[in-house]
Parts: sequence; structure tokens; C-alpha cells
Amino acid sequence: MSKAHICFLIFFIFLLFPVSSQDSAPEDPSPVDFFLVSVIETAFSGNLHWRPDWPVDIPPDGFSSSNLTPQIIELNNETQNFVVKRDSEGRLVEFPFFTENGYLKVEASYAETGALKKMNVSTEEKNWNITFPDNFLPYGDLSFGGSFPAITVSSDDSDFYVFIFESSEFLTETWYDSESNMLAYCKAQIFRGNDSIWRIRSLQIHDESGFRFQDYYFDSYGNISEVRFPDKAFSAYLRDSFPLYWRGPDFQFELQWDAQGLLSAIKTEEIEYRYEYETAEGNWVKRQETAVGSQFGLLTPQPSYSRGIWHRHGD
Repeated sequence: MSKAHICFLIFFIFLLFPVSSQDSAPEDPSPVDFFLVSVIETAFSGNLHWRPDWPVDIPPDGFSSSNLTPQIIELNNETQNFVVKRDSEGRLVEFPFFTENGYLKVEASYAETGALKKMNVSTEEKNWNITFPDNFLPYGDLSFGGSFPAITVSSDDSDFYVFIFESSEFLTETWYDSESNMLAYCKAQIFRGNDSIWRIRSLQIHDESGFRFQDYYFDSYGNISEVRFPDKAFSAYLRDSFPLYWRGPDFQFELQWDAQGLLSAIKTEEIEYRYEYETAEGNWVKRQETAVGSQFGLLTPQPSYSRGIWHRHGD
């Protein structure tokens, strides 16, 4: 029996009888730092909408524009630089993907059909080169459901094989190393709207850490309004895809927007952040943040709390 057949056999056994958190975990940490289903959901949706689990210092409207589909938006301050780039068909070919511990820089290429061909996913420390099988378009017209051929992932001197299984209600993702050892398993519960774009409702994850869930909740407009991890949760009340109230494990914000749709202030119990802008063609290109707080019964500037200036330009 070939290595590929062995991988498929192990995959289906795991699909039917997933391991529990009581099963022993491997001694060595898993090299799986992210799951593809979440990244490809963003790529196929073509959207980079704000979510409550994004870093608090990223402008919530940083990747939005008065233009319908700008080809490039670049957002940066003194230490960070994020680029959202689209091709002539409006597909995302470069974008940041925010995680619990940072963010991934994702670059993608597509076939004429819209199927994913390749991805490069990187952080400051690591780089993954990903090659998808032909016609990789889950829930698309080219997909018959069931198992896709292996996705190959190369990082440093290591090669991995990822198998995606598509059903009408979920996608599963299983990682193997080059020796056919299972490294991690993720089951993504899926729902599909009238526009046929698929969204992830929850992730059921099995890896060296054991078993855990990530749950996503949506408002009536399809915005993610809450994200729950095993040990923490992030939630927001949104209007027009932007937060008015935002809560995390160690913060609670009230956000104010002006009549032009620009964020004017973020209020906490101790500090109020205020914003001034430079604009061009209906979009802000520079945002200056000033922090003020109560001192001796008066509102005074608190420069040590200010997070500085963000610049933005697009094309």
C-alpha cells in the first residue's frame, strides 16, 4: 500500500473516531502553527472585515475604503506594515491574517477559475510554501465534495501533507509529516449564505495540546460579533461593520465615529484616545492618536499612552 493510501486510510479512521483530549500527545511540539481552513476562508471570501479578536492597536477601519475594490491598501506605523493587494479580478493576492499571537503575511495565486494554486504564509521567524491540487475550490462549481488530493506544505527543511475533506456542513483538515505521522486535525463547522460564500462557525481542534474549540458568532448582517477561545472571549456591538462597543479579557472600549465615518474617539475607564486625520479622495491617509486622562480632576494629555501615527495609502 502506498504512503498516500495509508494517509487516506488514517484520515478516514480519524474522521469517524476523532481522538479525545485524554489521548496521549506527542512529546515534541507540533510544527503546525496555523490551520489552512481559516486562511483560505478569507482568501475565497475576498473580504478582510474587522473582527473582535483583532489586535487593539490596529485601526478598525484600516483596510476599508470609499472605493469599491481598491487594488492596494498599505497601512503602517513606525513598527508595523500591512498590505492588502488584489488582482484585476478583485481576488486577494496579499493580506494579513491575524492570530492569537500575532499575524501571518499571506500571498496567494489563483487559476483562471478562481481555484487556489499557491500560497506563501510567513511571519518574522518562519515561512511556509503551500501548493494546492488542481481545481482546489471548496464549495465551488468545480468541487464534487469528499476528499481533495494532498496539499503540500514546505517550511525550512520540512515537508508536510495536508488533506481537506469537504461535506455539506463541515471541512476537515488533517496534517501529516513526511513520515506519515499525524500532527494535527481540525474540523470547521460551515454555513453558507445566499451569496454562496462559506463561513466558519466553529473550529474543533486536536493537536499536541489536546482538544479545544473556537466558536464564532455573527450578527444579523453577517459580521463576526463574538469569538470564543477556551480561555477567553472577544465581543463587539457593530454598526456598518465597525464596532461601537468592544470587549476583551482585559479591556472594554466605547468607540465613537463622526458623521464622515471616521473614528473620532475610543474611551476606556481610565484613558480616552482621540483622533485627528489627514484625508485624500474621501479616505484617511494619516491618523494621529492623542491620549488624555483625568489628573487632579482635569482632562490632561497622557503622552505615554499614545500609540502614535498610522499612515495609509491605496491605489
